[in-house]
Amino acid sequence: MSSKDYQLNLPVPVGGEDLPIPVADAVPQQEQPSDKAFLEWGNLVSQRHVRHLAFDPTQENLWLATGGGVLHWKLELNRFVRYTSEHGLPGNSVLAVAVDGTSQVWAAHEQFGIYYLKNDTWRPYRILGEVKVSCLTLDSSGKLWAGTASGIYAINTPDRKPALELPPAGFPPRAMAIANENDIWLCNAQGVYNYKNASWVRTSDSVQPDVLTLARQGENLWLGTFRGLVRIDLLTNKLHKIDTTYPGEVTALAPHTQGVWAACGGQVGLATETGWTPLTEKRFNAPITSLLIRRDDKVWIGTHDGLLRGENKQILLHLTDNPPDVIGLASREKSPPTFSSLVQALSVQQFADRSILWIGTAQGLFRYDLFTESWRRYGQLAGQDIRAIITSQDQETVWVASWSSGLHSLKQQNELQTAPNISEPILTLTAGSDRYWAIGLDGLYQYKDSAWVQVISNKELLKELVSGWLQVITQAVTNHVWLGTSAGLLLLKIDTKRLTPITGNLGSADVRSLLAINGNESEQVWVGTSQGLYVGNVDNWEPIPELENRVITALVWDKSNSSLWVGTDKGLFCLLSQGNRWKINEFNIHNSGLGANRVIALAISTGEDKETKLWVGTAYGLSCYTY
Repeated sequence: MSSKDYQLNLPVPVGGEDLPIPVADAVPQQEQPSDKAFLEWGNLVSQRHVRHLAFDPTQENLWLATGGGVLHWKLELNRFVRYTSEHGLPGNSVLAVAVDGTSQVWAAHEQFGIYYLKNDTWRPYRILGEVKVSCLTLDSSGKLWAGTASGIYAINTPDRKPALELPPAGFPPRAMAIANENDIWLCNAQGVYNYKNASWVRTSDSVQPDVLTLARQGENLWLGTFRGLVRIDLLTNKLHKIDTTYPGEVTALAPHTQGVWAACGGQVGLATETGWTPLTEKRFNAPITSLLIRRDDKVWIGTHDGLLRGENKQILLHLTDNPPDVIGLASREKSPPTFSSLVQALSVQQFADRSILWIGTAQGLFRYDLFTESWRRYGQLAGQDIRAIITSQDQETVWVASWSSGLHSLKQQNELQTAPNISEPILTLTAGSDRYWAIGLDGLYQYKDSAWVQVISNKELLKELVSGWLQVITQAVTNHVWLGTSAGLLLLKIDTKRLTPITGNLGSADVRSLLAINGNESEQVWVGTSQGLYVGNVDNWEPIPELENRVITALVWDKSNSSLWVGTDKGLFCLLSQGNRWKINEFNIHNSGLGANRVIALAISTGEDKETKLWVGTAYGLSCYTY
């Protein structure tokens, strides 16, 4: 098969940057963890957004805390292991990671406490509960220290109380430098503190409160501030400002025998008592979040765009070369595309022999082949903020709404087509019973007879409503559609364009999601609002008490199992029909492998084995539940 034939075989044309990664023995190999906390769950999320680094000197391994979980690099073997929510983490957003002196690995979630790794699954350090950790560090003996708003804790083992608890120093610490129990420094939003005589003492106001990070080296305390790097000689208590190549924020520090490695003004360099030596002339555009020094003086650099290593006066990308971290051809010189973890829209395209999951993110459109498990980025919409996707009923066309470039159609073997006569931005798309619908800021559109036309403008809408704007739409029968607005639910007769406001609780509700189902006897409409979920029709609506006061963000109906999946701001719910009532199951980051509690988008696919997959879009990646 020629390369051209290969491209034509795809549902959409692709450019060179979208071609799959050649598999070679030299590329890093992925290892699967030996166990899972939640067997039915999986997560697809990039781990290029590095927040913190830790090194295990015993195993020569590197650990990364990322916005997509924890990444374990076995450097000598050139192998890596991904850990996400299905492995026991309380969601994919991990703030910090540490490996203590006994080689115990620890991780701090963004909001829900400290976890430790045992038998390849993450388990909560329950003694501190869901304390919000702001930083982790080790002292000179390898003991773990956790900084929180409620106190500073020294932790020896996962099954014991903290060995030491210190009172909080006002605001949560941004960074800590601890030699031992009698030599403790931290910085926070109020400045730099030293723990003396059982209390926190703030140092001189002359360099405060703009300190972002700090590090201890010998008799020097190095401070990274918004305006540059400062050294405090602890013997004389004198301050010395360091002249770096580029003035600016110092976002990361790592102690070195000669001084400290610093990320200053986007450049990485070694600062000593006598000067500044940049690693290279390179300046980073992405924020540098962490620096780490190995015994061989190799500098590891964690950024929001991936992991790099500095050696021999050059800086190289250190990538897994695997999707979703790398989509397209890998490069050692240019940062390759990665999957954007903010998943905003999902749609399944079902072919005779395979299914494609289309994924709209804040940074472009991606397609995931559910049969081959291969990734592609749609290059023509790279970087676009994709808010809505639908697939036509004949599965031939995928409609994609971008916030800035309008509405596009993708057809097999055809180029991207932009729909005329419809203004951006498009907020939502819906496939109705006999046509397609789009909602923009200026009104409602329908697609019929190969053209998009406006059905009702916002001006017309305002004649029926005192205030509010269109947000969602659903259609299950041919003669009317349901419109959800920020100020109530409406029924629109398609032939007459007559709008009928719904009275009662839904008359002024902030409607966030809608789903109409055409049953055997009557139409059933599910209405998701900012205050809960309702079901009914026209003048007979019932709330679902278990979902009261939750923001309903997404709805999808599983026809095979007669169940409704409900996405909310506080977890995922499954409503299973049992006669005249609904059995409700709740899924959240604590009892499932859900990547985040706030659900943004939902979609369902069914494989040849009749296995159903629920796809869940969150701000921290794409979660999948198989049942």
